[in-house]
Order: sequence, then C-alpha cells, then structure tokens
Amino acid sequence: MTISLYDAIIPSQLQIIAAVRKLVDKAKAHCEETGTAAEELIGARLIEDMLPFAYQVKSCREHSLGAIEAVREGVATPSLAPPPSDWAGLYEKLDEAKAGLEAVTEAEMESFVGKDVEFRFKDTVMPFTGENYLLSFAQPNFYFHATTAYALLRERGLQIGKGNFLGMPRMKKS
Repeated sequence: MTISLYDAIIPSQLQIIAAVRKLVDKAKAHCEETGTAAEELIGARLIEDMLPFAYQVKSCREHSLGAIEAVREGVATPSLAPPPSDWAGLYEKLDEAKAGLEAVTEAEMESFVGKDVEFRFKDTVMPFTGENYLLSFAQPNFYFHATTAYALLRERGLQIGKGNFLGMPRMKKS
C-alpha cells in the first residue's frame, strides 16, 4: 500500500498535538487541585540539564507546523525564542500548530517531495529533501518532545497513562 507524505505526517501530528493539549489541561487542573504553583510544572525538568516542560510543548509546535514552514521556505533554523511561561502561552502554541496543520493540503505536501531544505544552526548545515527533512528529522523530534512532555508530567505524579499520550487513534470506520 502506498501512502502520501501528507498521510504519513499530518493526521498523526494532529492526533498528538490534541493529546499534548489535553496533557496541558491535566497539568493545569493538577496545579489547581493540589495548590501546586503553575511554574512548578511549566518549568519541570527530568534532569537539571534538560529543557523544561514548556520547551517540550513549544517544540511540538516547532517540529510540526514549524517544520512545514521550514520546507516552504527551504531553510530550517531552530526557534531561539523562550518557551511560554504560562498556560495561555502553551495553549497558544498548540492551537497555532493545530490550525496551521489543518490548513496544509495534500497537494502542498506532495510539492515538498524532492524540494531542497537546509537545516542550519550555528556551524551546522544539514542538506535534506523536503520529505527526508520531515520524516527523518522533524517527525522524530516531534515525537521526542511530545514523549518528554508526557514523561515530565508522569514523573511529577500526574495520574496519566499511555492513552493520554496516544490521544484519539484513527480507527476504521464501519
């Protein structure tokens, strides 16, 4: 079975963006219910030298919609803007990603096949085709950051499980 670049990326990213948004809902509710300061979860890290929960959520946006924007421009550079510092900012990043991904068409995605894209950061330049950038660089990063956001909340004692990470799978329609 052959699938399109669109089908390989967009529906799954929308699924996980929705799941990460619900994780933010759970984190916010946990803070309200337990009297935990929002900053404790928004700034939570698994280990001191790892970036915080807010960065992980921001990176879900950057490696989904941001990756699409990079292929459109032909250049990918990491966003050095600080991550959001409050719930509203986290929701804004996720809602922006959702709306932007929903606007991508199959035809546009297919136009990315074979397109030159360079990842540039400091002295690093990595040349890609559009499809290889999306599938071998952006998509693994997207899942890494979504998984890390989940793990941070789980480590902090939130009652979440695998289903909270997966969100709503796309099941066969009868």
